[in-house]
Amino acid sequence: MQPSQLVFGALTAALLLNGTAHLHANAQTSDNWIKQAMGRYQSQIWSGGDLLTGTTEFRQARDGAIEGRYTMNEQGKLTPGTLSQCQTIEVRVLRCAWNDKYGTGSLEVTFSEDFSGFNGYWGEQNEEPAFRWDGSR
Repeated sequence: MQPSQLVFGALTAALLLNGTAHLHANAQTSDNWIKQAMGRYQSQIWSGGDLLTGTTEFRQARDGAIEGRYTMNEQGKLTPGTLSQCQTIEVRVLRCAWNDKYGTGSLEVTFSEDFSGFNGYWGEQNEEPAFRWDGSR
């Protein structure tokens, strides 16, 4: 075997091992961030021309699906809602369907690196999310 073939073979093996380790690390990171993101957040949701306080909670169902619920404080009355069909868009980014007495739509949130909060936007059904929905622990 030529020296150049040995170097090429060693380089190829190193790249393959590094790529495999990188893929494994990304898969593990993906699982870990979801667990860290789960829980209850104090939230602020732009609704009806006001920034309403409330709570937003994300949880993982027994089947592994991500779902949740939220409340909005509207002049002392709590309006409840649900989050369903949550999908990971990328690491620390979730897109969910929201549903409450006003209708349905989508919510996209990006969690902070330490999972102390999230910044997000919501929109009505068939519209791109454009209204603020933030949370902090």
